[in-house]
Amino acid sequence: MLNWQRGYQQLLKLSFPAHLVISAFLRLTLICYAQIHDAKSTVPYTDIDYKVVTDGARFILDGGTPFARHTYRYSPIMAYIQIPNIMLHPVFGKLIYSLCDLLVGQLIYALVRLEAGEATTIKKKAIISACCWLYNPLTAVISTRGSGDSFTSLFVISCIYLLVKSKDQPSNYFAVFCAGLAHGFVIHLRLYPIFFSLAYYLCLSGGPIRNSIELIQRIVVPNKQQICLVLGTLIGFTVFTLTFYKIYGWQYLHESYFYHFVRKDVRHNFSLYFLMQYLNNSDAAEESTLFIKFLIMGPQLLLVVYLSVSFAQLRQTLPFCVFSLAFVIVTYNSVVTSQYFVWYLAVLPLCLTKFQLMSCSRCVFLLVLWICGQALWLLPAYLLEFKTWHTFNWIGLQGAVFFIINNYILTQLITNYDCKSFEITNKKRL
Repeated sequence: MLNWQRGYQQLLKLSFPAHLVISAFLRLTLICYAQIHDAKSTVPYTDIDYKVVTDGARFILDGGTPFARHTYRYSPIMAYIQIPNIMLHPVFGKLIYSLCDLLVGQLIYALVRLEAGEATTIKKKAIISACCWLYNPLTAVISTRGSGDSFTSLFVISCIYLLVKSKDQPSNYFAVFCAGLAHGFVIHLRLYPIFFSLAYYLCLSGGPIRNSIELIQRIVVPNKQQICLVLGTLIGFTVFTLTFYKIYGWQYLHESYFYHFVRKDVRHNFSLYFLMQYLNNSDAAEESTLFIKFLIMGPQLLLVVYLSVSFAQLRQTLPFCVFSLAFVIVTYNSVVTSQYFVWYLAVLPLCLTKFQLMSCSRCVFLLVLWICGQALWLLPAYLLEFKTWHTFNWIGLQGAVFFIINNYILTQLITNYDCKSFEITNKKRL
């Protein structure tokens, strides 16, 4: 115990640049290990999506379209990023995503200091918050496996940073416009950040919302900052989307966007809805598809609106609002994989200094509970994947358990989030 405390104190004494260097070394080590592992193991370390995007980059170099690669359903930008995988070395994309990891850590550090000030204790809190991302084994492994979620998270955090930074400068329209550009670009990359739009919009409304009429007024009659945000978002999204539409045509729109609304993904995953989709995977079940889509999206949309109105009224609480929204989006999604956890793990460190009402033992309990929820699911998933056992019902049950655990955790975090220093009216139900 004493050794652990001594190590913790030594960790705090390190400067933030030192943590960045250590984090970079750890990721380089994992990338090198991946090369050895993939060469000797039948179960690859590298994510299959990384190989798909690399194949898409190869098609681009050959003068074709990345969508010629079966299952390529991303923005063409991802394939362009990984062109050096073909021209230089196969790990180049992993280096880019690991660099994004470090940049996210830098933004977390800057944002915590920006909100709290320059005191020495605040610097320590900022370092601890950033380290929760930089030394998170899950995020480090996911980026070094070749997942591009850290690239997406970089622009989500950038948007939050620009919006929070402009809170004391009402005339700083350029920062808000740049936040809109980042938001539009990240929606182009992935669809899920579109659910943050209402929160971003409301945080620029000018203060707490007292009733439903005032809420409608602030949405219908935008101020100058809100107009700048909307314009930036539209430009950031349409410029890239229209450009690639002109290059790749309808196939780009279908594979990158529309496919995600109609797809049937019946492979085992953490989602509560996995078993329902698996049992409903037949031509005879087509009539119930719309009902299932509504059943999945309905609770998500209701919670997104409620959380946005409750926690996005001030820019100080915007990070927690975005975290809770991302948590809900992942938990209630029709498909949930480990990569999706990065969507909210990137924002969680921004909120850590506000959980002062929660004891350390309580935090540890919630973390262990979250890990156990995954571990319980991984056992039947392993038996299905590698032992070919028929464990679909077991996986469905564990998906439900994990869903309940996640909802309990979010409830605890909302309950213990310290709002006393902020003028929030979430106690006044609309």
